[in-house]
Amino acid sequence: MRVKKIKGRKRHIAVDTLGLLLAVVVHSAAIQDRVGAKVLLVRLYCRFHSISTIFVDGGYTGKLIEWCATLFACLPV
Repeated sequence: MRVKKIKGRKRHIAVDTLGLLLAVVVHSAAIQDRVGAKVLLVRLYCRFHSISTIFVDGGYTGKLIEWCATLFACLPV
């Protein structure tokens, strides 16, 4: 059974293929996941311009995919 430890917070993290932390964003649970993901991706892009592939959870769909492809100048996979 998985128990949420902190109420009212959402966490978005970006890791590399080895699982090493690249960027993290923590925000209020009142903010939608797609908005939090945009903040994370902007932070990730500011530090790592050469990223060519991003794997995300199935919940991140729609315009976020197109926005991310434009930001990183790559096609969605």
